[in-house]
Amino acid sequence: MNWTCLHLITQPEHVELLSDLLVAQEIYEFSVQDPREFSEYLETSVYYDYVEDKLLAQKDAIICIYAPENGQGEEKKERALRAMEQARQMGADVSLKTSGLREEDWMNNWKKYFKPTKIGEKMLIKPSWEPLPEGNTRIVLEIDPSSSFGTGTHETTRLCIQALEELVAPGDEVLDMGCGSGILAVAAKLLGAGSVTGVDIEEDSIRVSRENAARNGIAEQDFRLFLGNVLMDEALAGQIGDRQYDVIAANIVADIIKAMIPLFRRYLRPEGKMVCSGIIIERAEEVRDALLAGGLKVLQVCKDGEWAAIIAQNQA
Repeated sequence: MNWTCLHLITQPEHVELLSDLLVAQEIYEFSVQDPREFSEYLETSVYYDYVEDKLLAQKDAIICIYAPENGQGEEKKERALRAMEQARQMGADVSLKTSGLREEDWMNNWKKYFKPTKIGEKMLIKPSWEPLPEGNTRIVLEIDPSSSFGTGTHETTRLCIQALEELVAPGDEVLDMGCGSGILAVAAKLLGAGSVTGVDIEEDSIRVSRENAARNGIAEQDFRLFLGNVLMDEALAGQIGDRQYDVIAANIVADIIKAMIPLFRRYLRPEGKMVCSGIIIERAEEVRDALLAGGLKVLQVCKDGEWAAIIAQNQA
């Protein structure tokens, strides 16, 4: 199968707006080339000795969305174009370029950018094809997310893992709502959780989560996975709720987090804690207020770049 890459080109200050509109169109997997991040890297890093002039000259931000060349891909393109038009109506200058990509390039091109990365105070995320850094003393989470999932270095993932480092105690029951590649569920288990449960609406998420759990030596009986929409399927909600959880992680989007608040209350044990992210800073107060109104105590709002995470606790 071949692929089409949609390059949405805009000003850096409109990246967050366009990203949020894409998520609203249920497009969750895309990459962002933001010249602001590159400039920050050059100012703070000593690990480079040559930079191409064209990179230094880049002023625009580029959001790349990959769509397969089939009916499903055409529908995804239409949703991306709707998000682009909405951004234009809100004052953003957005242009579009397209390029093709062969299957063999698609499967391997992204790997060259994924290097071992320190997250929080305890974790090191590493792809299987990279060697372990010499002298490493951190907990190693090895993940091969494939081209369809993030590498674990996004701000929202960092925020969640940093929170899990503080929240997870030995033997805890942990629930990952919207597990994606399984990175948060795997991290929780490596941090000492007794067992973890993950749920997602995508079959690929369940498959990749299972693979990543096995890659990190996690036994199947300690890593439950459920496929389906927990908001729409009460039978599924009941299966997941066969126990109470000490910790819940939900790295999704603001509207889904708000819709899941009754489930958070239902699933968390009294005094149990949760971290939710996938929230742009502009909506953090809205989500915080919804959590409070739903009966949860907000303990902390954390920020990283343009993203926020909220740590909350169930009331006894």
